[in-house]
Amino acid sequence: MSDIRIQLANEGERDLPVFSELAQRMDAVRQRAFEMFAERGGTEGRDLDDWIAAEHEVLGWPAAELKEANGAFQVDVTLPGFAAKDVEVTATPTELIVHAASTQERKGEDEYVVWSEFGSNDVYRRFGFPRSVVVDKVTATLENGILKVMA
Repeated sequence: MSDIRIQLANEGERDLPVFSELAQRMDAVRQRAFEMFAERGGTEGRDLDDWIAAEHEVLGWPAAELKEANGAFQVDVTLPGFAAKDVEVTATPTELIVHAASTQERKGEDEYVVWSEFGSNDVYRRFGFPRSVVVDKVTATLENGILKVMA
């Protein structure tokens, strides 16, 4: 089991780099959702479908689950292939942001890669808590490709 470093931010504090990175990504989601809307001829009624598809495409979308027990929240996020050093968790009293990024290069001296799906893997997930949490008590571990965050 590997412990994950957690960045703590107070309510309304948005000067950590993850917030500006996420804002840029959300701008890219908006742009991509609009492109999808335009590609279908601008017909209305599928706004949410466009938004969700754009989020999946731009942010990545690891499966996740939010549970509550004994006054605490547990967020589980699937992050197969990521090491603890690749994962960054940011906690505020009302939200949790998970960012995982890794780059895998596959090359050998005596081989020619015809095609590869290996490369960079970069995902973001943001979770809102139903009520405020104490950020100083947030913990996170990564084990067997599952990130567990307790708040």
